[in-house]
Amino acid sequence: MISTKNIRFSYNKEQEFIFPDLYCEAGSTLLITGDSGKGKTTYLHILAGLLKPTKGEIEIDKTDIVSLSEKATDKFRGKHIGVVFQKSYFIAALTVLENLEMASWLATGKKHTKRAKKLLEQLGIENQASKLPSQLSIGQQQRVSIARALMNEPKVLLADEPTSSLDDKNAEKVIDLLTSLSKEYKAALLIVTHDSRIKERFINKITLI
Repeated sequence: MISTKNIRFSYNKEQEFIFPDLYCEAGSTLLITGDSGKGKTTYLHILAGLLKPTKGEIEIDKTDIVSLSEKATDKFRGKHIGVVFQKSYFIAALTVLENLEMASWLATGKKHTKRAKKLLEQLGIENQASKLPSQLSIGQQQRVSIARALMNEPKVLLADEPTSSLDDKNAEKVIDLLTSLSKEYKAALLIVTHDSRIKERFINKITLI
């Protein structure tokens, strides 16, 4: 469902990142690991189309997103790529349910309320739907982030350090939810992490050096 070839990127002339090729099928999970400063989050942003590499190919569902214009990339991302950022970003004035509805409206022009409620139920936070994001715990906010990333039934789900601020119990729950939901929605799941609690659970991984 997602594959890369010869991806390179540089913020300046003095440092260039050369990323290993990767491949992840629909419903499968791939970990991207490595020490700080090795470009894990940069790679995730490139895979999401938020940064454009200086060289290489990124194929998602038979589309090379590197060749797309900025506008076309934004449109493609909205429909086919879900991102769970390390820090949760919400529209503060909207409720949890309204934030999910907004995610679908921006991508499709429709508010998929039924799907939003189903995701909140699957994530065990349906009773938080009418609350503002600021009224939620960090663990609850992370679950809402997962729900939002899945709102448009993406082909690829990207998660940046999804357990870094969670205790052991909640970290395990989040990983279970990410993996089970990615299989249900047939999305390729790529997790950027340095969390040893996650590394022990998956065989399919690449390490940036």
